[in-house]
Amino acid sequence: MQKKTIYDVAKEAGVSISTVSRVLNGSAKVKESTRKRVEEACQDYRPSASARELQTKRSKTVGLIINHRPEYFFMNETYANALLGISVTAKEKNYRLLLDISEDDPEVCNLFYEQKVDGFILMGVKRNSMLLNALKAGEVPFVLVGSYHEDEENVCQVDIDDKKAAYQATNHLISLGHKRIGIITGSTVYSSSYDRLQGYMQALEEAGIELREEYIQKCENLTELKSEQLAKNLFYQIPRVTAVVAFNDSTAMAVYKAAESCGISIPEQLSVISFDDTVVASYMSPPLTSVWQPSYEKGENAMSLLIDCLKKGIMPTKRMELNSIIMYRGSCGAVPQE
Repeated sequence: MQKKTIYDVAKEAGVSISTVSRVLNGSAKVKESTRKRVEEACQDYRPSASARELQTKRSKTVGLIINHRPEYFFMNETYANALLGISVTAKEKNYRLLLDISEDDPEVCNLFYEQKVDGFILMGVKRNSMLLNALKAGEVPFVLVGSYHEDEENVCQVDIDDKKAAYQATNHLISLGHKRIGIITGSTVYSSSYDRLQGYMQALEEAGIELREEYIQKCENLTELKSEQLAKNLFYQIPRVTAVVAFNDSTAMAVYKAAESCGISIPEQLSVISFDDTVVASYMSPPLTSVWQPSYEKGENAMSLLIDCLKKGIMPTKRMELNSIIMYRGSCGAVPQE
């Protein structure tokens, strides 16, 4: 008897692929009657075998799945550089890209089971992604640009160590004498925000500096206006912060604007350190100290890893950690005298 794919199981049980994935993962969010129907349909289902069988017919197309708001993704220089690395590498290896902006939709797996793509590159994935769990359950080849879980060994990830980078950035401020250090970060449903917050807290703890909740400002939609508001929230604290760790350079620009409107000078009264080291960082006044990360290389390596694994007929599982570097500029100074 021919082995079933997850797509066959979903069709036979009359449910979606995401429902099959939830049953296979033991999720409680499935009716008992539905669970029994799926389990009955799972006879002769072999995930790893089905994936290999489907790979015998190649589409020479890779699905690029963006699990983020498109307005944020396409205006973000770091994401854009990663996308450039993916695109250039795909072209060099004679692969096409199929772009899909998905709100964590497991149904995207159908593109693989219908043989429209050979595998996926994922970007902007949340820490508990339903899509990622569905891909794992169905043995679908994919590589994640970014981080998922630190202890997840079966997810191929290409990223920097955000926790370590934030730890080093915060320690730089501590070395300058700062103790009242605030942080502006995105929603912790995303690994980059979560990990950077963890690195910030670890640095404070090791230095014996009290962690103050009011010095932690986070928001899912870090627009320039919202970032400026969060910066002012930090400036209105008593005692006021003397340094800020900004989630990215765009957030840092909003901190500069808020500081100017509040009559706070940088770096004399406030030090600012950021992430990404985009083009604008060195042109800001004063030039912004920022953590550079190899975003182009993230995309380049992710695509190369996926295509190499497709050629070998194996699942991508390697975690690749790239280096980041603090670019020291004029936005950080010694803690001001009271």
